Amino acid sequence: MPVNEYFFTSEICNSTQPYLILTDRSVKNIMSPRTPSKNEEIRQESMKRIKEAAFSLIAKQGYDATSIAQIAKEAGVSKGLMYNYFESKEDLLEKLVTDAMKEGDHVIAQLLNEDPSITLRNIIKWFFKELRERPEYWRLMTELTFRIDKFKFVHDMATEKMKGYTVFIKELLVKIDYPNPEGESKLVGAIFDGIAIQYLVIRDDYPLVEMEKFLIDKYCRKK
Repeated sequence: MPVNEYFFTSEICNSTQPYLILTDRSVKNIMSPRTPSKNEEIRQESMKRIKEAAFSLIAKQGYDATSIAQIAKEAGVSKGLMYNYFESKEDLLEKLVTDAMKEGDHVIAQLLNEDPSITLRNIIKWFFKELRERPEYWRLMTELTFRIDKFKFVHDMATEKMKGYTVFIKELLVKIDYPNPEGESKLVGAIFDGIAIQYLVIRDDYPLVEMEKFLIDKYCRKK
């Protein structure tokens, strides 16, 4: 045992009186107890690692092929700790999707411009940038879309977001006096979905640059 771990004197060892023996570790814990804010910081950091691990594994190998044990190992936590934060693998997935939806709303807010055509251009460019830089995100979202019967929460959230984004795009098209804004706003959503799926399938052979330019020319050029 290390010398600085415990230190007994002969008087202590031979005494019948109770003594409190402190180690360096216990002294440190007594002097620096965790505050509620520190506990919450540790909790949030653990949850972040778990979510990142789950996102990466599910995007690569699919939801069914990914186990709680694999996620825990990848995140560097115990299975027991995971269940302190998430009721099940599906609960974890739901929180991943919810976070993704919130992030999307935050990004859209940053793309706004006084000129509606510039806002629409920003959205199109952001979409193609995301496809190039975060294909794993779109792979996960695509898998969930095709399994919407299994995950009701995905259906509910996707339906709500689709309606909101469609209305938002429609309002932009109205402001730039684009013909048939209601129909075109639905078409934009369908085009984005189709491009994402095709790009994930054929990757580098897909004409991303060409399609990005086509959509910007179609919707953002002054008539």
